[in-house]
Amino acid sequence: MAVKFSRDTLKGLTKTNGDFHLSHKFGLEVDGITIGGIHKVDGIEFEAEVVEYNDGEDASTHCRPGVLKPGRIVIERDFSSTKEFYQWRNAVIGGKTDRRSVSVIFQNDKGDEAKRINFFNCFPAKWHGPSLNSKSSGHATERLEIVFEECKIA
Repeated sequence: MAVKFSRDTLKGLTKTNGDFHLSHKFGLEVDGITIGGIHKVDGIEFEAEVVEYNDGEDASTHCRPGVLKPGRIVIERDFSSTKEFYQWRNAVIGGKTDRRSVSVIFQNDKGDEAKRINFFNCFPAKWHGPSLNSKSSGHATERLEIVFEECKIA
């Protein structure tokens, strides 16, 4: 039997009840500090290993969740005079353990916080400098690939 939802059970936090959060209205915080110029956040995934096992003489293979795998997200922003991403990555390359918390904040139509995804024990695994093209008039951007150990939706 299919589960039926009424519009009342799907109420969201946006202007029209039942609307989902928009993918272009978001912000980003690193250790509670808002980071500007963010264009894109990709790769929001969190998974567990799948452990296969056989039970006695049962001919079927069964599965259970195993240990949680670390996740990765990629943050793209304007390449400007600020060097936070590059400096954070360099600190880790230099041997400093610099784990931070990162939050992606969904905003409603008014620009207020509607929901957030919090990532904990984060560190930068890879920094991508800008791609340059003399035939393009777009902004130069940088990307930071961040590894996280825990993810919670608030």
